[in-house]
Amino acid sequence: MIGSNRQNGMIKRAMGLLTCTAMIVATSGTATAQEATSTDFTKRLYVNGGVGITRVEPESPTDALTISDDSDSGGHLAIGYDLSRMFTVEGYIADLGAADVDFLGTPAGSVDYQVFGLSLLGYLVNSRSGFSLMDADTEGLFRREGLSLYGRAGIGHMENDSENVDYVRDYATHAAFGLGLEYGFRNGVALRTELMSMDTDAKYLNVGVLKRFGSVPVAVPAAVVPTVAVAQVAVEPELPKETPVVAPVVPPLVYFEFDRSEINSEDALKLDAFAEAMQENELEIMIDGHTDWIAPEQYNMSLSIRRAEAVYNHLASKGVAPERMTTMGYGETRPISNNNTANGRALNRRVEIQIR
Repeated sequence: MIGSNRQNGMIKRAMGLLTCTAMIVATSGTATAQEATSTDFTKRLYVNGGVGITRVEPESPTDALTISDDSDSGGHLAIGYDLSRMFTVEGYIADLGAADVDFLGTPAGSVDYQVFGLSLLGYLVNSRSGFSLMDADTEGLFRREGLSLYGRAGIGHMENDSENVDYVRDYATHAAFGLGLEYGFRNGVALRTELMSMDTDAKYLNVGVLKRFGSVPVAVPAAVVPTVAVAQVAVEPELPKETPVVAPVVPPLVYFEFDRSEINSEDALKLDAFAEAMQENELEIMIDGHTDWIAPEQYNMSLSIRRAEAVYNHLASKGVAPERMTTMGYGETRPISNNNTANGRALNRRVEIQIR
């Protein structure tokens, strides 16, 4: 008869799933944004499934009984619920295969086992947000996107079965711990790999696929209203009074709302004044469109072109000759601020005008 192991007095196995150069912009302004915080975190349900390999090191009460094979394959299913940007609760059930037993070197049979339990997962670090306990923008943890490191702690129950081997299970309840990596995509699908341990004598290394249900809204900031800094021209006291002092023409920066290419009313007034000033010269005008990094790269490139063309059409409607103007779209490739923050993304959704 197989006796108790080191921790719980039974043969058991563990389960668990396992940019550009910054440009200095001579603007100032304020913007209010819906920051991604645990207050407005979107709670979501998910399912998870995977397979893996196990390693168990049970103890036998006699040298006559030995474990001939302490490795096997297993599989599991889990259902979880994201409670906050840091914590998730998960329930699981798994079939962990069997441990093969020899008696005096002759195969005597095997012991099958299954487990189920409940765990609390803590998301510790995210590639987009940094440490979860730090007071920083939490977009990655807010959406469960990017690469995350998480830990697991919980409690479980084991069931055993064998046709040929007698065994003793003193304690069916066990503690479960784990450490894993999760990479989440925008569509709610995530890949996981985790090393999980039940007490001290069994471990389970696994990989799996996870699907979250429901959508997370993108935090869209209010439009930033910049104040253009006009260069000051020093006036020497000796200048004749009839000599006018002309301030140089400073092209305005035009900002856009998330996924939009329409010019707002305040920026339209700035473009009107710029168009009037440009009719007094024959300078060439370069119009460059930009986006933040939300949405696929190809879509952002198209959006940046539409934004540049919107400014082009507005200036042309105010009398600026079309042959003087050239448009270019750069998509998300030339950010001027941090795309990991809401305010930074608002500054990156822009059109820059250059004159030469």
